[in-house]
Amino acid sequence: MNAAADVDRLAGVLPLASIIPFPDLLFGGPLLVAVVLLHGIGIRLVSVHFRRRSDALARQTHASLRLDVLFGYVIFLLLALHLAEVVFWTVALVYSRLVTDWRTAAFFAANTYTTVGYGTFVLPAAWNMLSPIIAISGLFTFGWTGSVLVGFVSSLNRLRDPASLTTKGDGGATR
Repeated sequence: MNAAADVDRLAGVLPLASIIPFPDLLFGGPLLVAVVLLHGIGIRLVSVHFRRRSDALARQTHASLRLDVLFGYVIFLLLALHLAEVVFWTVALVYSRLVTDWRTAAFFAANTYTTVGYGTFVLPAAWNMLSPIIAISGLFTFGWTGSVLVGFVSSLNRLRDPASLTTKGDGGATR
């Protein structure tokens, strides 16, 4: 008996082994989790940096331009985080020998991670479900980054509104 037939028989109705190839899931699943965890660590570091710098800048007079520079710097850090995640997938593809050329692996990983899908390279047929797993990791992390950026913009808008920095009675900064 083969493993695929056993899985199909256990599933009852659907041929799960052909719909979800388990080698792809066993290889790509932990890598997806690692990418999302890496993203979480990076988001935390960027957020702490943003919070510290924006709080310090908010206490200064005429800080608007400095806050804009900080926001630009934070965007650059988030870009670097996503590029690090593309490199992570690139390394996984090359070291697993699914892709032998670093440039091809990086191009494939970047296009798949961003869900652009541009390019002619495809993984070997036995590993074609790994591409959606890479894409899902990008969808998760880009969504997370988008929500963090919304929070940063909201914070910057509050810092630029002098009325939101003080309250009657204590005269101190509030958040």
